Amino acid sequence: MNRGMKKMGRALPMMARMLLAAEMLIGWQPALAQQATQVASRPPLVACEAGKTVPCVLPATSIADMAGVWKQYQSNPVFAPVGGTGYVRFSPDGTFALADTREHAALPEYSQFPHGTYSFEGSRMTITVLNPPPGMPECARSVQEVRVVRMGDQPVAMTFVPIEDTCKPRLSDTGQVQLYIGPVQ
Repeated sequence: MNRGMKKMGRALPMMARMLLAAEMLIGWQPALAQQATQVASRPPLVACEAGKTVPCVLPATSIADMAGVWKQYQSNPVFAPVGGTGYVRFSPDGTFALADTREHAALPEYSQFPHGTYSFEGSRMTITVLNPPPGMPECARSVQEVRVVRMGDQPVAMTFVPIEDTCKPRLSDTGQVQLYIGPVQ
């Protein structure tokens, strides 16, 4: 396989996500809703097995699957974190907060950034933002499917698949891989 075909093969999943996000911003169409369901319900590339310390993917189905501090690229100009990276704290009590530093992520809520609650129903996570950006009511709620990449029992990264979300900044940010930094302090 030549280099161009390999590069195209890597780009196709990202292109599919971008097209799906674009269609979500414009409005759902029945065929696209079905496509989103098919993408979201795909089995993990490598299933996690108890006692094996190998890279694997686990669909998040509970708060415990995501609890911790995660680092991600953030492109939302409203928040403008230094260096374009920010932190998200998913607490074991079902609350979350975005922040610009790891220290701010440790605070109960960092008022300059969105914070709120998250919960699960099956494999679908609902995010409720208590302080959406002014003039952006579409950013108050989101439904996502989350996949956690693990090395044995240790989380490494996570990715999001939007199910119901029309918040452009969040779609951009959750389209980025989030890396596990450590437990909530």
